[in-house]
Amino acid sequence: MVLISVLLSSLLWMSMAAGAAPTAEDLRFFVVGDVPYGNAEYAPFERLLREAAAQDPPFLAHVGDIKGGSQPCTEARNRRVATLFEQQSVPMLYTPGDNEWTDCHRKAAGALDPLDRLGALRVRFFADSKVLHNEELNLLVPDPEYPENAYTLREGVMIVLLHVVGSENNHRSGNPAAMAEWRQRSDANRRLLREATEVAQQTQARAMVLLFHANPLFERSSPAPGFAPLLTDLEQLLANYSGPVLAIHGDTHRFQFNQPLVRNRSSVKGAERLWRLEVPGSPFLGGVWVRVTQDPAEPFAISVVYPSAADAFEGGG
Repeated sequence: MVLISVLLSSLLWMSMAAGAAPTAEDLRFFVVGDVPYGNAEYAPFERLLREAAAQDPPFLAHVGDIKGGSQPCTEARNRRVATLFEQQSVPMLYTPGDNEWTDCHRKAAGALDPLDRLGALRVRFFADSKVLHNEELNLLVPDPEYPENAYTLREGVMIVLLHVVGSENNHRSGNPAAMAEWRQRSDANRRLLREATEVAQQTQARAMVLLFHANPLFERSSPAPGFAPLLTDLEQLLANYSGPVLAIHGDTHRFQFNQPLVRNRSSVKGAERLWRLEVPGSPFLGGVWVRVTQDPAEPFAISVVYPSAADAFEGGG
């Protein structure tokens, strides 16, 4: 509790310093995911980020899968995307996808050790602050062993980055090393979300936005084992936090914006306060402008844009 109090005081100070009190203006930012999947997608992906950054949002976010699942897991691919992130004129938020590490055991991806690739990913994207250059966002990282897990208050909105990936979140029952990693990361995600939720409630944050890669398959009557901890954690979040929550993910490459618990698990307390946004993915290379509004009846406004038209970004969101 002492630690939470210290973090709470720190976040309140940072929010006031940044002009991000709970009564601030709408928060508007840009999200992409599941791209680029091949060399042909780098140029339009670069333009997508560049033109979004030109609108001067507080940050751009990528929710994982920076390469195709069957493409080789090489440092060259990681470095190419990391360099692109570093070149953006606004801060970047990034949470890993399965293609970057869990799926690297596939023969086509190089038959590599996923845990080695996860370590390399953390070094490439999170060890050097210049890559994501997001210091001004005042991210708090509760556990340094999970540098990708972080949260911050921005314009009265709690932003949380969770490490949850596709391919059933690295839940491979026949692989002891994978299962140990899955359990430890699930525990780290739970600690992060509990801490961020408590701070959000105490600061009266007007909304929470969660960013992670995997589609957790809300539609299933019983959760897939790899995603069961996340779904339990989301139910606990809704019980402990009274505001609207937006879960943003990629993974299954189709745009959707809905209230999945209302449709499938209406018995969950606060089900009507959870929205889900899935960003489009390769080969439908596009992104989504997200606006967290002041309107309780419509707390989240969504606008999808693609790089095919020259004026695709004018007025988006």
